[in-house]
Formats: sequence, C-alpha cells, structure tokens
Amino acid sequence: MPEILIGEYLFLRLKEIGIETIFGVPGDFELALLDLVEPSGLSWLGTPNELIASYAADGYARQRGAGALITTFGPGELSALCGIGGSKCEKVPVVHIVGYPTMAAQKSGKILHHTLSDGSFEHYIKMSGELSCATAVLKDIGTAVQEIDRVLGAMLVNQEPVYIGISEDVAYAKTWSEYLDRSKIPRGPPPPTEEAEGQVVDKVLEGLRNAKAPIVVVDGGAARGSWARWVNPLVEALKIPVFNTLLGKGIVDEYGEFYGGCFAGAGSSPESVIGAIKRADYILWLGNFPSDFNTGMFSEKIDHATVVDFQRFSVKIDKTFYDAQIDTILPKIIEAAKSIPQLVRFQIEPIPAPDTTLPGPIMQDWLWNRMSSFLKPDDIIVTETGTSQLGFSVTRLPTGSHLWTQAVYGSIGYASGAAVGAAVAAKEMGTYKRMVLITGEGSLQLTVQAFSMLNRHGIVPVVFVVNNKGYTVERFFRGWNAKYNDVPMWDYGALFRAFAPEVEARAFKVSTATELDTLLKDEEFNNADYPQLVDMIIDYKDAPTIMKTTFDNKKQEIAALMAADNI
Repeated sequence: MPEILIGEYLFLRLKEIGIETIFGVPGDFELALLDLVEPSGLSWLGTPNELIASYAADGYARQRGAGALITTFGPGELSALCGIGGSKCEKVPVVHIVGYPTMAAQKSGKILHHTLSDGSFEHYIKMSGELSCATAVLKDIGTAVQEIDRVLGAMLVNQEPVYIGISEDVAYAKTWSEYLDRSKIPRGPPPPTEEAEGQVVDKVLEGLRNAKAPIVVVDGGAARGSWARWVNPLVEALKIPVFNTLLGKGIVDEYGEFYGGCFAGAGSSPESVIGAIKRADYILWLGNFPSDFNTGMFSEKIDHATVVDFQRFSVKIDKTFYDAQIDTILPKIIEAAKSIPQLVRFQIEPIPAPDTTLPGPIMQDWLWNRMSSFLKPDDIIVTETGTSQLGFSVTRLPTGSHLWTQAVYGSIGYASGAAVGAAVAAKEMGTYKRMVLITGEGSLQLTVQAFSMLNRHGIVPVVFVVNNKGYTVERFFRGWNAKYNDVPMWDYGALFRAFAPEVEARAFKVSTATELDTLLKDEEFNNADYPQLVDMIIDYKDAPTIMKTTFDNKKQEIAALMAADNI
C-alpha cells in the first residue's frame, strides 16, 4: 500500500481545499517542513515578517476562500497573532501551521531556544487557542491525519482560523496515502433539513408579499465570502432596493438599477439612504455585523421594520431563530421568488453625481468621489483602517470589482499585506486585472516592507498614500494636536522603489486637486504595466464627511448620557 509523509499529507489537504500558496518566514524548527511544500504542488511565498504573512494569508483567504501561513515555534508564531486576531474577528478561514521542536527534544528536559525556558511547550498553543476555532499539535503518528482533517474541517465549517503544530520527526513519519481518498474535508456545516429551510423560505416570501417597502441590506458578516455570489441574483430576482454597509461594499453591483447607496447610520451616503431605511418596513439583512464603525457609532436605529437577519448558522425573523444557513437559503429564496408576482417597490432617490469642481488642495470628500471614475471593472481594492476605509463609503465601485477592508478589528498596517495575498489569490484564480491599494502613511509605516512583495510576483499595483501628518482617525478620538498622533515624514516614493530595486516602478507626489486629477486622467498612468505609487499630501485637519458625522453623533450621545446622569 503506497505511503506518504504526514507533512505531505497536510499540504495535499491544503491543495484539496483550494490553497495554492503558503506565506511565512523560515525558522529552524520548520525548515524540514518547508522542504515538502513545493514537492507537494504548493508555492512558498516568503514575507519580510510574520505579521505581514498573517495579513497576506488573510487577504488571500478573503479572495480565494482559505489561506495558510507557516511560522516557527515561539517568536515566529507570536509575531503573527495580531493578524490571526483579525481573521478570527472577521470570520476569515486561515490555517496557521507552526514548526515545533522534535518530540525527542521536547522530552529531553533541556532548555531550548524559542521557549520560555521553563520546559513547557504548551504556552503558545494556549495563546493561539483564544484566536482559533480548533487547534492541534501533532504528537501521535497514529492519529495525525485524523487531527489534520478535524482541524481543517473546523476551519471551513466555522470560517475561522485554526492552528496546527507539527515537528520535524512527525512531518517525516509515514502514513497511508489512501487516507486522502477515504474521507473528504467538509466545506461547510451540515445542511439544515429541507423542511426547516422550506419554512424559512415561506415566511420570508410571505413577509415580502405583505410588505409595502421591502429592501435588502448587504453587510459583511457571516463569512461574506461563502454567500456573496448570491447577492446580485437575489436583487435581480426580487427587484427591490438594495443598500450596503462599509463591510458589505464590493459585493453588490453599485451601478445596478436597484442600488441606493451605503448605509452607515448617521454617516450614510448619500443622505437619502437614511430616509430610505426609515421608510422600509421589511429588511432582508445579509450578514448583519453591527459594529461601531460599520453602524456610524451605533447610530443605525432600526426598530421600525421587520428584520430578517441572515447569519452563517441561523436566520432570525424579528426575535425568532430558525435553523437555516445564509449560503444555502439564499439560492432557495431566489428560486422561489420566480413564482411570486412583482413585489411592491418604493422609488429610491438616484445617487447624485459628485461635484466635479476642483478644490485647491486635495480635499477628502472630493478625493473619494473622484476615485469612482478612476476605478475599473474587476479591480481589487484594499483600503486601510481610518480615513480611506470610511471615505470609500462614497466611492462608487465599478461592476465586478472586489473591495476588502478590516472594518471591525481595525489593525493599522493590515491593508498592505492583505493586498499582496488578495492579488496572489486572484492571479491563481485567473481573475486578476489590477490591484489598487489605498493606505495612510501612519498605517504604512507599520508594514512598509510589504512593498518588497507587492512590487514583485507579477503584481502591478497602484498605491495611493494618504499623507496627512499622522493618525487622523485617532485625532477624532482624542489629542487633535497631540504629538502622539503625529508620524515622521518619509519619502514613500523612494521607499516604493527601494524595496524592489530590480523592478521598474514610478512614484508621484501631488499636493493639489488639479495635480491629482491630471494624473488620474493620464492614459499612461491608467494603463501602466509597472507598479505605481501616488503620495497625496492632505491637510491633517480635513476628513471625510462620514467620519465627521459619525464622531459628532458619538459626542452628542455621550453628552446626552452624561446629562441624564447629571455628570
């Protein structure tokens, strides 16, 4: 009976679930394991540090469905945990593989490097366990393949990170190859019964038929990658207004007939969205994720309508939970909708054309509206936490584009690494056209080394840097003129070229709206086959209207609470 190495088995399982590239940083406890990556048919993409590896694996997983990184025991794995935390928070399936000391070394009682010098090898997995839905350290050769299957299955079912520790001796131990065919990794949770889902479909259709103003809100929860493909067919089937949230952007066709804008509570854009939401009496809310920034600091105020809340493992209608799953119930609603008459549809106000008047300096509101006409169909856009993330609520995305942002966990520096992973995944899938990365200079200073990857591997990015003296979003929280919200000035164009000196790359520095507008209209800039960076000098006192409105609303709520408590 043919045999394979347990390390090979692990990598072949990754390939089976659609992973083709593994990110990471080499370390002595994982080197032997890394020697098995390419022979197993996978690609290795080394990163400047483990934090960037975790961000890249997250971006890859959002684009492709699952991602992987390998680090070494101790310092390597701990350096990746910030990124793993974001994947946990935002339901992104990433497997973190950690190379362990050999079993003999662990049992020797000797103080090994990368440990906490107390003889225990359990500290780090306990830390990762808080950020993972399943963990395993492969110690028993007889159960190793079953443990691999269990952990990877949990990742796909729960759409959350998992952890697998494996030592060199276990990785090179042999197992039967037939185990690969004997069972398959589950791709999702066991489906509910036809009866249970049929009941939900009937109730949803009844609610839609009786509604006077039904709408759809597309959010970013419930592991959006598993159900996003059903959104546009659902809207076309129902022919009712659709809105998205900050986390839901990049799913619905924003140039479609029924699109009304981005709902973010008090910071909604256009303002007519708030009125439309207030008029709605029946809301299909896909992947509801009511976090602070996603709701305009909890200013959404939805208490006047029946809400059907679609989640990964349940559907809630008003206060009643039903056994149904968003990724299996949506296609059934689409099919059932074909047999019902045209639903009542109230008219939504058309999205107003942006003001094309050029301001003198680059102003945030003008910038994010201007981006609408620069973007192209099928672009992949990654926006960083802060002004670009919030500002993009007014940017109208072209058909077929993808937008990724980390709007809940909000780890600054995420976007640069995630852009690498998303671009690599799209290239493997044959869907890559162009990567557009929008980041702030404060965030970029945490992960600028990602430029060394972003400018290689066939990625031809266009990078926009919001250069406004530091952390504008933090200034809105506190310390408007405080030094702790400032960052040192760097030459971002020079760094962009320096991190990949053998690659032709161009950089531009603009400080006026006319300069930027001219560049965005330039034919060579729009069709370049080499990496480009635009360093945009913006007044630190300026911010997108959505940010100003959101924080003003928060201040008013705090003042009202303090007044009520006589503080």
